[in-house]
Amino acid sequence: MPIPVAEIISDAFILLGLTVMTIGVIGIFRMPDVYTKLHAASKAVFLGVCSLLVAVSFSGNPEIIARSVLIGILLVFTTPVAAHEIARAAAREQLARIENHGQPPVA
Repeated sequence: MPIPVAEIISDAFILLGLTVMTIGVIGIFRMPDVYTKLHAASKAVFLGVCSLLVAVSFSGNPEIIARSVLIGILLVFTTPVAAHEIARAAAREQLARIENHGQPPVA
């Protein structure tokens, strides 16, 4: 029995979304300060979740597609604002940035 093309594309977007989110989680643990952790987290949330929303949209159900579009629009507007506010709060608390000047991190 042949697998429909929509399922293959949907599976590819699911794999992409999970990979991006996994890399984001690794970035959160590996990055040295709040600003770089924030960068990894915001990119992972936006790109990973949007990939999953595209995968869900291949179901063909109009209600699910509409919800996916609304969630995507919500993410487009809230992710940068949330990242900005977290960075502002970190700056207000005067959290230090880690400067390594191209040196590899100490293990």
